Amino acid sequence: MELAAKRIIAVAGGGTAGHILPAIDVLRAYRREFGAAGFFIGCASGLETRLVPAHGERLELVPGLPWARQGLAGKLRAIASVPAGILAARRILRREKIQLLVGVGGYATFGACMAAVSLGIPVVIHEANAEPGLANRLAARFASLVCAGFAETAARFAAKVEITGTPAGSITRASHNDAPPWRFLVLGGSEGSPVLNRQAPVLFAELRRRGMAFTVRHISGFGEAAAIARAYGQAGVDVRVDSFVDDMASVYNGATLAIASAGARSMAELSAAAIPSFLVPLPGAANDHQTANAVAYSARTGAAVIPESQWDTGQVAARIEAIVASSRELGRLREGAAAWSNADAALKVVRACEHLLRARQAADQRYRATAIAGSADVQD
Repeated sequence: MELAAKRIIAVAGGGTAGHILPAIDVLRAYRREFGAAGFFIGCASGLETRLVPAHGERLELVPGLPWARQGLAGKLRAIASVPAGILAARRILRREKIQLLVGVGGYATFGACMAAVSLGIPVVIHEANAEPGLANRLAARFASLVCAGFAETAARFAAKVEITGTPAGSITRASHNDAPPWRFLVLGGSEGSPVLNRQAPVLFAELRRRGMAFTVRHISGFGEAAAIARAYGQAGVDVRVDSFVDDMASVYNGATLAIASAGARSMAELSAAAIPSFLVPLPGAANDHQTANAVAYSARTGAAVIPESQWDTGQVAARIEAIVASSRELGRLREGAAAWSNADAALKVVRACEHLLRARQAADQRYRATAIAGSADVQD
């Protein structure tokens, strides 16, 4: 495969911010390091229709529907959408002369990866979660390389795996607050966490009853912000509730502790910002990947993991009281989070991709040289 001097790449996936934002980071890193041109391939049914243009990136849409958490009818519709997604992606990849496709998981990944394989375009998968999603598991069978956010992911793939971490955008170590009024975060991811949206107002009402002084910033996911704000208001808790926040650096700055679902992107950001955390995995996540994420992250950082089934407001409140009462414990958790940070994860993905492309180019050149030499021998 002859590669032009300038890389032309595409990233494919979407559905949730956990897929979309790392893909945007990879696009930007490729552009910054190698002057590459590139764009995002997604579906009209995913959050990419909002986030990709909002981040100034080009979005190409292909047919595709969600599979996870769908009933039988929804799964059948998702399967039926795949052939059209492959054909649409083939047209886009061929038209744009794409040299590399990076699949990140989500609705558009499988069709776009199959289209790339059919055109002889190298495929790299980025899997952020400790337990891979269906699209990436299927696409990885045809991929040249898998870049993984967790070391635990490697055993889930037959393809070559390189541990790169998960990109966390521009998040860097945040300032922190080790004295009252404490500043607590509730982070449910782009889709929101029903258990956190339901239980967090009750928890902070209990902490207020115990005499603690604090404020709360709650990121609820779309659709419930007003109701959650009312629940906090009824409890007399000082809170700001947002459905989604683009500038997460401002959210982390000055935080004391986060209570968060266990999406891989959220943990990458918490680590980059060095925020102590309680993790409450979303039980309905595909393949229970949030539980796998939380267990792996906790083992490295010391973060507490509280399954929804074991949530007890009084016990959680007591644990939070004990943590914030000890600057030593806050410091230990903060340093544990920071130690896992992969601030250069996007660059690692890009360099792994470049290594793959250059190796393929060198192999092609050797093949041509051998073919030419063989042809000359025949003529002699």
